[in-house]
Amino acid sequence: MSDLDHETAVLASVKTKYPPCCLQLNASASIVLVGTYDLHKETGKRYGTIERYDLTNNPEESMKVELLEEILNTDDCGDEKMSAILDLKIIRQFESDEMISFVTCHSTGCLNFWVFDSTKDKIIHKNNIQVTEDDSVLLTSLQIKNTKQDSSILQIVCTATDGSAALVTINNGNGDENIEFMEDQHQLECWTAEFGDGGCFENCFFTGGDDATIKLFDSRAGLDSAVWSNSRIHDAGVVSLKTNAFNSKGLNGKTYYAGNENSLLSGSYDDTIQLNDLRMMGSQIYPGSIKPINKDSKNLGGGVWRLIDTEEPDELLVCCMYNGAKIVKIDYDSDEVFTEKNYIKQGHDSMCYGGDYRNKVAATCSFYDNSLQIWKK
Repeated sequence: MSDLDHETAVLASVKTKYPPCCLQLNASASIVLVGTYDLHKETGKRYGTIERYDLTNNPEESMKVELLEEILNTDDCGDEKMSAILDLKIIRQFESDEMISFVTCHSTGCLNFWVFDSTKDKIIHKNNIQVTEDDSVLLTSLQIKNTKQDSSILQIVCTATDGSAALVTINNGNGDENIEFMEDQHQLECWTAEFGDGGCFENCFFTGGDDATIKLFDSRAGLDSAVWSNSRIHDAGVVSLKTNAFNSKGLNGKTYYAGNENSLLSGSYDDTIQLNDLRMMGSQIYPGSIKPINKDSKNLGGGVWRLIDTEEPDELLVCCMYNGAKIVKIDYDSDEVFTEKNYIKQGHDSMCYGGDYRNKVAATCSFYDNSLQIWKK
């Protein structure tokens, strides 16, 4: 299902060894890091791997994608594979040509920290943080706060199947770690979170849950209760959120800057993407009991699982679950805010959960068909 009469051509594809649910491209789009989730029905155990692919993008040759490394466990797993990976994010402010630092969140409620060292041509496990006390709680997503390159503080918000979210703060200077849980939990699974980068949301983060609720927390006020909450925006679970970048130039690859600093994009299992203006008067936002202004919404034909920056401030890569992936243009001042620019469905015969866009290259993956595809706008 798409407004377009043709699909975008796939330039390269490969079958992953295990079902992929998340991925990231490095800045030059020469490496694809894939996190996998493999449920053993007989035992009920969930296992995961990291698959590192090399992406050859030579203009004189056809694009190629090749598996170079598979990580089955961390240092403390022994021979048993590590738990399933539900999300993977590169720490962009620490990324260089030689080193790629990244984080994975797992089905046992923990975060793992990794470094790909190009001089050794291998991925190295660096650290583990057990976020939840109960290791049967799954961490469903993680989001890293954008900071400048010289920042020694790393902040991660991660969401969980028990309806909670946790703010994890790491001081890279002295190694101190702090985990703070929000007390005002979602009634069902918490699927997604998003930091605010500027304006009145600079010290805040949003969460979205299966209870169709979006919550806003301000770290300066503590996480005992949400400062804003609304369950009237979508008709089903909220699974993706997007705030504006710090400024029109972006920071660390976050480039989305459509609309105003008080707008929030949201995506849901109800198949819609929606642009919400949270302002009531001036910079004051609507109380949570009042539905904010809906600038526009659009049915994308599948659950709007991920909203991913491209290199254009008004375009996003959208993972649409059973309806593949799309590039969507957002024009805040137009009567029709959302316009589909690219669409890929062929080859994604299962749920498209993961995607990324770097250096004019898009990578997307779908789950049960173990499909990883590379394409361009």
